[in-house]
Amino acid sequence: MKRKEKESLKNMSGTELKAQLRDLEKHLFQIKFKRASSPLENPMEIRLIRRKMAVIKTCIGAAERAAAGISEVKS
Repeated sequence: MKRKEKESLKNMSGTELKAQLRDLEKHLFQIKFKRASSPLENPMEIRLIRRKMAVIKTCIGAAERAAAGISEVKS
């Protein structure tokens, strides 16, 4: 995922991020379902979707922590 995409995700609201996450989960399910019946054109797409989902979940968690007033602790 490119840096600009990550920055745009950080600027989205929580509801937009959750909606995008739901869409990615549906898309991932469809791809896995297709994979069971026939080979995929691009098997790397599964990995890319999972990584994008992880970035979105991280953004959601950071936004929730910021809203709760909890600062990030780096060790």
